[in-house]
Amino acid sequence: MKIVLTGSIGRINQTLVPKLTHAGHEVTVISHQATRSSLIKVFRATPAIGRLDDEAFLTKTFMGADVVYLMVTGIAASDDLYTAAKRQADIYAAAIKAAGVKRVVNLSSVGADLGPEVGALYMYHIIEQTLTTALPDVDLTFIRPTAMYYNLLSSVPTVKKSHRIYTNANLAVKNVWVAPVDVTTVLIKALTEPTPGQTVTYVASDEKTYLEVASALSQALKMPDLRVSQVPDEVMQDHLVTAGTPVAFAREYVKTVAYQRDHDFYADYRAHQPRLGDVKLADFAQVYAEDYHNLQVLKH
Repeated sequence: MKIVLTGSIGRINQTLVPKLTHAGHEVTVISHQATRSSLIKVFRATPAIGRLDDEAFLTKTFMGADVVYLMVTGIAASDDLYTAAKRQADIYAAAIKAAGVKRVVNLSSVGADLGPEVGALYMYHIIEQTLTTALPDVDLTFIRPTAMYYNLLSSVPTVKKSHRIYTNANLAVKNVWVAPVDVTTVLIKALTEPTPGQTVTYVASDEKTYLEVASALSQALKMPDLRVSQVPDEVMQDHLVTAGTPVAFAREYVKTVAYQRDHDFYADYRAHQPRLGDVKLADFAQVYAEDYHNLQVLKH
């Protein structure tokens, strides 16, 4: 199959690309960084260097593809997440139409079934709706991962400084976590075993509370006094901004977590309950510990 992937060589594509090429598929990887070309070639894929907001470039790159994999990058830095998401979805849809592609797999997110009340994740709702409306004759598969384990790595500085993880989430409510490698497994099936029409698939690895997260990381780090603390929304927003998160995204992210805390956020996930993947919280805790100690070494 001829497969075109957006997402450069990010966390998911690092495992997705080599598995696809090893299986004999002809893979093109889009990246806006020319420096990524050599690594893409190492994975036996073809680099296509250009911008995701360049409709002509995308159209040319999508030509002849059996399936195109779409994701969004860089939107978190926008002053208006939702306008940026709509603009990117419109560009994707126009390029898909012009190139005559009939099969699309879109990396969406849990929460895409909800409205503006869900904060930052509403951008995935916008993207899904835009693609669905604009591409009625295209087979669309929306892959909705849950919360990525690696987002927890943002807590490394406070764990190092005060042995604390801070969140505005309810500490005792189960969250659903996922590893990139488990997302890859689902993506490979979606890309290589076409499903007609428009479908939604959730991806998850484990279901754990923040208290369980703190316990697992405490054991992996051999840090018995590691704790997780719930803080007010405004405190969490200030913390994120101080850490360098763009103000607009910090505000909407805090809104997302608050919605999860106060509402039945996972209702649609449960209605489409997936089989949990192989990477459990205890496995990720070891990865977290490795990153933590590597950072410690770099600072000395």
